[in-house]
Amino acid sequence: MHASDPSEADWTVHLLQLAARGNLGQAGKGRLLDLPALAQSWACSTGACTPGRRAPNARSCCADLELTPTEPERAALDAALPEIAAFLAPRDERWEHGAPALYDGDALRRPGRRCVFAVMGAEGLHCGLHALEDATARPRGSIKPLACRLFPLVLVEVDEDTTLLSAIHRNTARLAGSRPARAFPCIGAEGSPTVAESCADTITALWGAKAAKRAREAAEGWRARAG
Repeated sequence: MHASDPSEADWTVHLLQLAARGNLGQAGKGRLLDLPALAQSWACSTGACTPGRRAPNARSCCADLELTPTEPERAALDAALPEIAAFLAPRDERWEHGAPALYDGDALRRPGRRCVFAVMGAEGLHCGLHALEDATARPRGSIKPLACRLFPLVLVEVDEDTTLLSAIHRNTARLAGSRPARAFPCIGAEGSPTVAESCADTITALWGAKAAKRAREAAEGWRARAG
C-alpha cells in the first residue's frame, strides 16, 4: 500500500509531528520508522473479519479493500492464471468452472464480498495466491501483489532517497486512504506482537534482515517506553 491520498503535504506534517514528539525512528540511511504505528499490536485473525462471521462494523483487507495491481503484478497474475485456476477450482466455488473475470476496471474484483483470490476456509478467509506460492515453493510475492503482502504496513516515499515505514493506525488511516484502524479486528488485538514483529518477513523482503531487526527493536523499545 503506497500512500497516495491525501496529498504528500499531509504526510509531511505527520512526519514533522513524529519527529517533534520523539516518535520517529530509523532503520538505516533513508529508512524512517513511524514508531507509534509500528509498535501497535497486530496479528492476522481472519475469523474475526470474515463476512458473515464478523462484528457489524468490522472490516477485512481481503474483503473490503480495493487493490489495483501494478502492470508487472498484473502480468504475473495473467501469466500464472491457468495454474491459479487449477489450484483454486477445488477450493473456491467461484473458480469451479474456470477463471472468473479478475478485474473491475484496473482493480481486482470482489465477487461475493471478497477478493477474487480470497478463499473461504474453516477458520475464515485466506489468500489463495499466498497458498499457491507456498504449495509450489515460490518466493513470497512471485504472484501475490505487494500491496496485499504489506497490509497493515504503509510505505511513504518522503523523497527520492528517503522512505517512511508506517502502518494503518488511528493517526495514519486517513492519510493512507484507508478505513479507520478500529475497523480491522487484527489491529490492536490484545496480547499480539507489534506490527514490526508480525510483519518482520515483509520488512525483511523490503529492506533486508538488518533493517527489519532494527525496526522490530525500535518498535519494542517505543512500546516499553510508552507503557
